[in-house]
Amino acid sequence: MTAPRILVADDEPLLRAELVEALERLWPEAQISTAQDGIEALRLGREGMPDVAFLDIRMPGLTGLE
Repeated sequence: MTAPRILVADDEPLLRAELVEALERLWPEAQISTAQDGIEALRLGREGMPDVAFLDIRMPGLTGLE
């Protein structure tokens, strides 16, 4: 089984870091990518094709819903 790919996108640095830390503790084998806005999240999602994405609803550029 390959390591799951996770994308975390949030424009709040502290919230993003806390979520990444929690995921690393719970799922140490996961490959985690982070984005600070919707545009970067879209780019990373297209490049990495994550298995799971945690997206903030309100972010600059594009929202997590868009």
